[in-house]
Parts: sequence; structure tokens; C-alpha cells
Amino acid sequence: MPLLDIQNLSVAFQTRSGVFSAVTDIHLTLDKGEVLGVVGESGSGKSVTMLAMMGLLPWNAQVTADRFSFDDQDMLSMPEKARRRLTGNDIAMIFQEPTTSLNPSFTIGFQIIEALKIHEGGSRRQRRERAIELLDKVGIPAPAKRLGDYPHQLSGGMNQRVMIAMAIACNPRLLIADEPTTALDVTIQAQILDLLLELQQERGMAMILITHDMGVVAEAAERVAVMYAGQLVETGTAGDVFHHPRHPYTGALLNALPERHPGQGRLPTIPGVVPGIEDRPQGCLFNPRCPHVQEDCRQTRPALESDHSTGSSHDVFKKVRCYHPLVAQEQGEVAP
Repeated sequence: MPLLDIQNLSVAFQTRSGVFSAVTDIHLTLDKGEVLGVVGESGSGKSVTMLAMMGLLPWNAQVTADRFSFDDQDMLSMPEKARRRLTGNDIAMIFQEPTTSLNPSFTIGFQIIEALKIHEGGSRRQRRERAIELLDKVGIPAPAKRLGDYPHQLSGGMNQRVMIAMAIACNPRLLIADEPTTALDVTIQAQILDLLLELQQERGMAMILITHDMGVVAEAAERVAVMYAGQLVETGTAGDVFHHPRHPYTGALLNALPERHPGQGRLPTIPGVVPGIEDRPQGCLFNPRCPHVQEDCRQTRPALESDHSTGSSHDVFKKVRCYHPLVAQEQGEVAP
């Protein structure tokens, strides 16, 4: 029984222009202690999928799924109070922008202690000691003194550490990290990623790492899910996806990595942009940008189907949404 089981998840928003399907046909499973990387360009639906899981979408969102369970508990049918308790204790999320995620009007100590008061209880002294322990755990120096600081008094990296401290406060079984290193400089990014992986291994948490950085995924994830325009286009183990990409979009993302083209002046890019509400193409959503497009790609939308091309023992995880997946020679061109 997987810890997280999502089958055929769709999220639509009612807008002035009509109903916009932001996410469709998402199938994800996650075992206890596993790290899943979710990658794709901005606008691919990564964050919307996870916000749907947390129950944090706005009022005009419509969420449907054939199955949406955590530890065999149906998250769509459970009462709202039970859902909030579950997402506060067993599922936690680190958001993209630490500076805007923290309330600027309250000290970081107040915000951590408030979360502990709601979910763990205990005396005021116990909550304060626990908050100091958490700040120390995430590497913030002089944690007792920092309790009285406001978010604007801390750097972006320190604020992200505060967000991590709040997320792990209740010992969650699943941690969702939404672009946890995007707004940070390179050296701080490495520190935050190392901290997350250390906490994940130490506590045995499952973790979903949302990012557009394929290098981060290669370093941290055991399995990878590639999203484009609200759909999963490829899933598999990290090794299979990186060494045997089957979807042209995955291949193009890998081909754009700087380390694959040392010494070159310009890196390969993917022409065009992710389609929005007004310009969704017929057929495969990637077909206007795909160098391998054929006529059937423009007619009907492909399904996400199992792929057994690698001959790996992990083929059960390998799926691709493409009529004409990359073959070995093309893989070598786009992902040497």
C-alpha cells in the first residue's frame, strides 16, 4: 500500500473565459521514505497539483480524482477539520518564496510556536524550547535570540530554514518542497538541498521535490515525474529518465543542461512557451514545440502508457505520453 496514491487527478478553474483545465489525468504514487522529483517549466502544473493535495486552492478550483488517498485515507471525502489536521501533522509543505510565505508582522518565534500550539499543544515553555530546538536543527545560529527576529531581519536562506523548521515541527510523514532553492544564490541552494535530504533520511520522511532544475533532481530524487501543460508526460526512475529519456520534452530539458555542452557559447533551447488557457493545441500539447512532431500528434491527445524500452527491472515505473518516443539514437543526441 503506497503512502500516497493519486489516480486521474484533475484541477479546473472557473474563469471569465470559461473553465480552464490546469491539471489533467495525473497519476502519482509515493512509498514511505521515497523521494520523488517533479520537474517541468513554469506553468506546467507542478505547484497546482501539490496545492490540491494540501487543500490550498482558491474557491473557484474544482478538484476531481478517481483516487486521492494518503495512508489509505480518502482526502477528497474526509471532513474539512480532519483534512486540516492531516495536512498539518502528517503532510507539510515548504513554499517557493520564504520571504512572502512568512508573515512580516510577527516574529519567527511567534509563527513557529503558533504552529506548535495548534498541532502539538504543550505548555508555553515547552513550545518555546521546541521552537529553539527546531531552529537549531535547521542550522540557524543563536536560535534563542533569533526567536525575536522578524522575517525582514533574516536573509532569504535563513527565512527558508525557518520555513523548513515550521514544516518539520510536527514530524510529517510526507514533506512537499516547492522550488525550495529558487530564490537563493548557488551556495545557499546547495546548503538547503543538503539540509532537506539530511532531514528526510534522518526522519524517514517521504518527500516530493518540485523544481525546474534537472540537476537538483539528479542529485536528490529516486523517481522522476516530468510535467508539461498540466499533464504527466514521462515517469520513471531517475536513472532511466536521465539516461533513456523517451519523451521529446524530457530530452529537450536534458539537452539544455549546461554541463552537457561544456565550452559552447549558446545552449540549446526549446522554442515557444507552455500553452495557456487561450492557445491549447489540438492533439499532443507539446506538438507545436516538438522537433519530432508527426500528423497523428496534431490530431488526438496521447495517453500516458507503460514503456518497456529500457529493459530495466524498474520498468513498472516507466511511462510515457507520446506516439513517437525517442529511440536510442535520438536519446544519444538529446541526452548524451
